Amino acid sequence: MDPPDSASRVFCSRILSMVNTDDVNAIILAQKNMLDRFEKTNEMLLNFNNLSSARLQQMSERFLHHTRTLVEMKRDLDSIFRRIRTLKGKLARQHPEAFSRKCHPGLLCPMPGLCTQGWLLEGHLRG
Repeated sequence: MDPPDSASRVFCSRILSMVNTDDVNAIILAQKNMLDRFEKTNEMLLNFNNLSSARLQQMSERFLHHTRTLVEMKRDLDSIFRRIRTLKGKLARQHPEAFSRKCHPGLLCPMPGLCTQGWLLEGHLRG
C-alpha cells in the first residue's frame, strides 16, 4: 500500500485541483446536446433513405414498364414500315408509270411513300 502522501496521490490531487468542474460540466452538457442532435439527424437520414429506397423502387418499375412499352412500339413501327415498303413495292410493280413520273420541286406530295423525291407528282397537279 502507498502511504497517504505518496507521489502518485499528490500528483493526482494537484491535477484534479487544476481542473475547473464548471468547465467539465459545460463540456459534458455540450457533448450530450451534440449526441442528441446527431441521433436526431441519424434518424432523419434513416427515414430519408427508407423513403428514397421506396421511391427508387417505384420509379424503377415505372421506368422498366416504359422501356418495355417503347421497345414494343419500336417493334410495331418496324413491322408497319416493313409492310409499307412491301405495299410500295407491289404498287411499283402494278403501276410503274406512277413511279416513273417527274416531281415538281417545292410542292409537297400527298403520298410521300409513292414519290421518291417527296414532291408532288405531275399527275396530281391536273387533278
